[in-house]
Amino acid sequence: MMDRRRFLALGGLTAVGALGSAPLVASATAARAPGPARGRPHWEALRRSVDGAVLLPGDEGYEAAHGTYIKRYDGIRPAAVVRPRHAEDIAETVRFARRFGVRPVARSGGHSFGGFSTGKGIVVDLSAMSATTLAGGRARVASGARLVDMQDALLSRGVTISGGMCPTVGIAGLTLGGGFGMAGRKHGLTSDRLTAIRVVLADGRILLCDRHHHPELFWALRGGGAGSFGFVSDFEFETFPAGRPTVFELHFPWAQAVDVLPAWQRWAPEAPEDLSAGMFVRTPDPAVEPQLYAFGQWSGPAAGLERQLDRFTALVGREPVRVVKKTVPYLDSVMHWAGCSDFSVSQCHGEGQTPDGKLHRFEYALTKSSFFTRVMSRDAVRTLMDRFTAAGPGAQLRGLEFHAFGGAYNRPHPGTTAFVHRRQRFLLQYLAQVPVDSPAAHKEGVTRWARGLHSAMLPWASRQAYQNYTDPELKGWRSAYYGSNYGRLVRAKHRYDPGRFFDHPHAIGR
Repeated sequence: MMDRRRFLALGGLTAVGALGSAPLVASATAARAPGPARGRPHWEALRRSVDGAVLLPGDEGYEAAHGTYIKRYDGIRPAAVVRPRHAEDIAETVRFARRFGVRPVARSGGHSFGGFSTGKGIVVDLSAMSATTLAGGRARVASGARLVDMQDALLSRGVTISGGMCPTVGIAGLTLGGGFGMAGRKHGLTSDRLTAIRVVLADGRILLCDRHHHPELFWALRGGGAGSFGFVSDFEFETFPAGRPTVFELHFPWAQAVDVLPAWQRWAPEAPEDLSAGMFVRTPDPAVEPQLYAFGQWSGPAAGLERQLDRFTALVGREPVRVVKKTVPYLDSVMHWAGCSDFSVSQCHGEGQTPDGKLHRFEYALTKSSFFTRVMSRDAVRTLMDRFTAAGPGAQLRGLEFHAFGGAYNRPHPGTTAFVHRRQRFLLQYLAQVPVDSPAAHKEGVTRWARGLHSAMLPWASRQAYQNYTDPELKGWRSAYYGSNYGRLVRAKHRYDPGRFFDHPHAIGR
């Protein structure tokens, strides 16, 4: 399988582990009010006041620490990278940043396609806060945990939560923007599994919020996106038992896309909740015929999956040319979707993240997205096919990734949490990449391709977009990401960050 990761990669308030078995309960740590900005930051004072590392340009380790997971943003050089070890370190860094007028940015996994997890001020790199513990059926996960490590820790205890497919994505960004994956149509978004959150506010207070304590902040943090309300130090999730799912792929010739894509769009969003399914189109170069295949995961009895796949192929009107289907331990399914079936968990990390990490960082990569409430017409699919294969300067890695909604994703009302996309049929992500050292014309070409394809689909799309696929070019992002929930999010922003200290190009209240 050419998964998304391989496609893109071509070319005491202490750490959560010390929370023990006590649940997260709502409370606040009193803040020392920061004074006004005065002069140059006293970095040595910050070093003395936190337990984590403070890395400045020229320090050993700064070059490895300052970049995100996307190489196109390596030219942004923060004034400092702080690696907190616990919530109070985050709070002290926030107070320091306010005192000296330096803008802080949180980074969990560094996967923001818009570059919102880096900046010229202080990058609060949460990677040293990565513990996952389990007690009473609830998982406590520090905000710097990467998805594959969290899943490995939980699955060793026979439980899991809904999560994404990219192994190195940070749990904070994934959760705060929603989070979908191969168990979501049955168990909901990653953010739907939340029971409590601990967050550092702009004044340095540390709040623990849930449905009963600071409920408006708890509402906003479940789908309101990262970096608007505060820096989260840890999450508490409700887990569910991890069975032995069946993973599958059905491959079709590209020429049959005009039949396959509408058939998938009719089938997958209306299938039983035991099924989570997607459709992937990819090519390493516009001159190469694209691969086209449906993929998914089934958590019910085997006979039920056979009936569902038969229904899908009947809607297509022809059999796939290749079928992959296997029932596996849950961790094996996680590694399968991560593109790490041949790797250990330790190897299923970016180079430098672990001693034997084998995954390459993304190059000059970008993404756009569209939600759809209806099945594409055949004219829409033909437009998609033509635009997808349009010639461009140089080789361009291109991909389309469809994900079925419905099921548990759509059960809540759009206003139940800040994640408004509860009436959508499926999500389409547009992916593109060229090497970061490509000529400017190639970078402009791949950007034009993604922009043109996204625009061509707008007549058939719902005008909503996924907030975790950050697109700096997106006009009307407030409505596209948050819809009818945006006004309520702004009111929460005014309450918890009235000075708009936490900010980025798509921050709430802009």
